[in-house]
Amino acid sequence: MTEAAEPWAVAVEGDCSVLVIEHLQEYAVTVDAAPDVVVVAAGDQGPPGRDGIPGPAGGSALQRTAGETVSALRVQYEQGGKVYALDYRDPEHIELLLGISLTAADTDQPLNVQRSGVIEDSGWNWTLGRVWLGTGGALTQTPPTDGFDVLIGAAVSATRITLNIQDPLYLE
Repeated sequence: MTEAAEPWAVAVEGDCSVLVIEHLQEYAVTVDAAPDVVVVAAGDQGPPGRDGIPGPAGGSALQRTAGETVSALRVQYEQGGKVYALDYRDPEHIELLLGISLTAADTDQPLNVQRSGVIEDSGWNWTLGRVWLGTGGALTQTPPTDGFDVLIGAAVSATRITLNIQDPLYLE
């Protein structure tokens, strides 16, 4: 003789408590105990993850995708969801100025760009005073005589710039 289970029957295996709730039909609910934690082997440090979204104190920064190989500390513009170095003589993209790249990146890699606040780099050697957009996105303290005059901010020490990005002025 074979035993047939009811269509609503539940088989419970193991050492767990069973709670039966009576209603129009009976239900069996199991409550599992927390699993035992077992350390199989000690591991090594994994590879570093991607840089997170930037957040400088007192400034605004964002993360975008590089449209070309980009160097750190260069003025960038954004077009079509990608970021490129901006030149002071580029009339096609001058109005698309985004900010200063904080990191270097290869094409299609994430890139951190800062729009306001302070940027500091120990490799700089500024004279106190204004900083403009130069050739190929470089920062310069020599004001342009042609192309566009784009004030980026001011050097407040040899290694620190306070960003104050201004609208471009066309120089005739």
